[in-house]
Amino acid sequence: MKKLSREEIASRFEQQPFWPHLTGPQRDLILDQARQMEYRGNDAVLSGQNNCLGALFILEGVLRVYLLAEDGRQITIYRIHGGEACVLAASCALPAITFDVQIDAETDCSLLLLPAPAFSQLMEENIWMEAFAYRLTAEHFSSIMGAVERIFFMTLEQRVAAFLIDESAELSADSIPFTQEKLAMAIGSAREAVSRMLNQFAREGCVSLSRGCIRILDKGALYRKLSLN
Repeated sequence: MKKLSREEIASRFEQQPFWPHLTGPQRDLILDQARQMEYRGNDAVLSGQNNCLGALFILEGVLRVYLLAEDGRQITIYRIHGGEACVLAASCALPAITFDVQIDAETDCSLLLLPAPAFSQLMEENIWMEAFAYRLTAEHFSSIMGAVERIFFMTLEQRVAAFLIDESAELSADSIPFTQEKLAMAIGSAREAVSRMLNQFAREGCVSLSRGCIRILDKGALYRKLSLN
């Protein structure tokens, strides 16, 4: 994406709910401090070595937010798309956040980064910015609890079925461009176990498998798996 001018950056922030409630100096702070960042697919945006960047405002592309277990397993919490924002990358400015997440670029991405010091200052000065930050935090936390709940209370069969249904809905398509390894990372399971489950689904006629793609053939059968005890 081409480098945005100050006016173009301002037009992006004008779409945020806090913008009309900022003072002139507060708007200038954002425009002075905001940096346009570019990432290639699979680049690490936020990791354990760099866990307090600031607030992220996505211009283009998709970011994947996930938890990383000590044994290296990953589980996707949610994805952030163009036009959306994420404040978990500014955890040092949010004392209520006591856990670490990882963020990778799932596709080539362009975003605006409001560094943590500026973001923290605006939260202290402006109640609208603080409300924006904690509303997003609550939404993120709900997603984290949902991910943990799936791990503890759903079988692997149900987790794979739920993932396929959710991805199909998000893409508005029955073909899901995921490798089996990528799916395993998304749900926090071993690739071998996910591969066995997908092959079982294929034998049952629920899906067809090809290189880098999973196609849903019988969505009703996947829904029925979710209702099994």
